[in-house]
Amino acid sequence: MKVFGKGGSALGAVGTVRSFMNVVKDIDFDEVRDRAEQAPLTLVVGAEQSDVDEAVRQVFGDAARTGVELRVWGNDDHLDASRWDAIIVYDPKGSGLLDKVRKAVGRGADDVVFFLSKPHPGSSDPADTIRSEITDTLPILAPSYGRFYESWRPAAVRAIIDETSKANAQFALVSNIPAVVPILGGIISASADLIVLTKNQVMMCYKIAAAHDRKLGDQMGVIRELTPVVGAGFLWRTLAREAASFVPLAAGTIPKVLIAFAGTMTVGRAADYYYRYGKKPTKDQLSQIMEGATKLAQKLPMVRGDAETAPLDAGVSEEASTERMDSVASQVSDTEPIDPPRPM
Repeated sequence: MKVFGKGGSALGAVGTVRSFMNVVKDIDFDEVRDRAEQAPLTLVVGAEQSDVDEAVRQVFGDAARTGVELRVWGNDDHLDASRWDAIIVYDPKGSGLLDKVRKAVGRGADDVVFFLSKPHPGSSDPADTIRSEITDTLPILAPSYGRFYESWRPAAVRAIIDETSKANAQFALVSNIPAVVPILGGIISASADLIVLTKNQVMMCYKIAAAHDRKLGDQMGVIRELTPVVGAGFLWRTLAREAASFVPLAAGTIPKVLIAFAGTMTVGRAADYYYRYGKKPTKDQLSQIMEGATKLAQKLPMVRGDAETAPLDAGVSEEASTERMDSVASQVSDTEPIDPPRPM
């Protein structure tokens, strides 16, 4: 089975490589670059100095902690939450500190206050959990968290990929792309909408580069470097053909939400692999990525087609549809990891 094949027929709605690069030229990367190059501001709060020190060590490690502020909470403390992007509370003795901090923050506490649990043998790492919670809640800051703190990088990249995959699936749901995308022919008629999906993928890859602490000044250079890595992954007809290998569908068609979600996730994970290991994933690894992403996508609204995931126009609210999509995308971290390259 060939993943991301060569040839003009694989270029789909984006046209040629030259036209793809013209699409890239229209993207404004400056806002993402500016935000990624600024350290996120994080306040770590504890009832005692030893708690604060332990929390910082768990969540940020021993590396440089630019943008991290420590505070021992006093009985009459007040907080101006606008000063920080995230507030981490560590209260291993259960003194009720979380409630005090949330009360001091007031409205909006759910979006800025996060609780670091006490480690327990046999349970998941609380530091990993809180890093994922913060980057999932604040995906706009995921590139900078990954860029400044290496221990945050896996959670940051997952958040970037999740956000873009969900956004492209939602866009496909309401766009003019046909409900099912013909694998052969016809896809060019939806080229305007597919270009939007492609731009989202390109921006996702740029954010992943930012999270991996790559130089961001030459935006076109970043994308040119990645284009051979993801190959025709930016080009939708090839992705549709590949996804169809894992989904038995009639008449050579594939649901638009599936291809938007799975295709975007595949591109993101391939880019992440390249930045982690310094080489392209193999064809077998790309196939592994696409198969896992396609299985997740099959659980999305408008792909399963059952009563639980009925289309929006059948009476399911946009909020409910988004909630189900969030639940599916959150399973990305549970997919099989991609094997690292073998030593030469």
